[in-house]
Amino acid sequence: MEKLLVHAPAYNTDLSQFGIDKPFALDRGTRVIEKLAEDLGRPPELLSPTMIPIMDVLLVHNRDYFDSLKEDSTWLSIFDFKQDEYAPDKAIRPLSAILDDIRLKCGGTRLACETALTTGLAANLGGGYHHAFPGEGRGFCAINDIAIAIRSLQKNKKIETAMIVDLDFHQGDGNAVTFENDTTVFTLSVHSREGWPENKQVSDLDVEIGEDEAHLYLDRTREAVCLALEKMRPDLTVFVAGSDPYEKDVLPGTRFLKLSLETMRERDRFVLETFHREELPLAMVFAGGYGPDVWEVHYHAVRTMLSLKGLIPSRV
Repeated sequence: MEKLLVHAPAYNTDLSQFGIDKPFALDRGTRVIEKLAEDLGRPPELLSPTMIPIMDVLLVHNRDYFDSLKEDSTWLSIFDFKQDEYAPDKAIRPLSAILDDIRLKCGGTRLACETALTTGLAANLGGGYHHAFPGEGRGFCAINDIAIAIRSLQKNKKIETAMIVDLDFHQGDGNAVTFENDTTVFTLSVHSREGWPENKQVSDLDVEIGEDEAHLYLDRTREAVCLALEKMRPDLTVFVAGSDPYEKDVLPGTRFLKLSLETMRERDRFVLETFHREELPLAMVFAGGYGPDVWEVHYHAVRTMLSLKGLIPSRV
């Protein structure tokens, strides 16, 4: 049986060890796996990632910035803690120790991309650090697993071209900057007009959805994906399937869209079915999603993927 899903127990970083109290949904992958086990009557088969090598990280990020990740001050900037979200006196591990956990998830994204080249579809049940710039971490993102995976596969001659379909609530600004003027990588970002980042970057195709346009979200997304595929038939697509547009996301800054679960399910189903039908390899990453309920969005997306591959019965 084909293995499409990448995950490791270490994905569930215990942020309290670092003195962090922020509404990340770090157990999304575990919750998805548990629900799939209920559906299947057994745990789903998983691929185990390894930590991304530093030499691959440096294909995207400059050395000075990477070295700065040894300093807690860099992480304070990346996480931009609000009052009561960080208590260093309660930490038993330094913030800089988070890097190894993130490098493991970055390795997972690369593995999912490699797998998709063979199976057509694959998913890393984590990852999606699309705000990291080559020389700066921001928006909870220290290193950009999406860009690193693409550059690594290009370097190793496994792909020539790639597309990023980013449907996170927030613009995929890190990828817009990383691949600016690079004709081998097409960046599409469908995101909220309101909210962070206030200063948007320029992707190859940006579609902004205003708070008063949420009812147009699916139509705009479908149009954008179809237009992107007119521009490029990529060797690999990375689908940044953020769950933060979901109405149950708890991050205050995502309040502008608040899409229903059915809308989110249809969004992900459309993307997965489109690329599967077109026989274009696609790897999915989770990206943004905050609070105890957002795992539901990812579960339905992963279930759709498994159904398209005949690994689980379809569901209406």
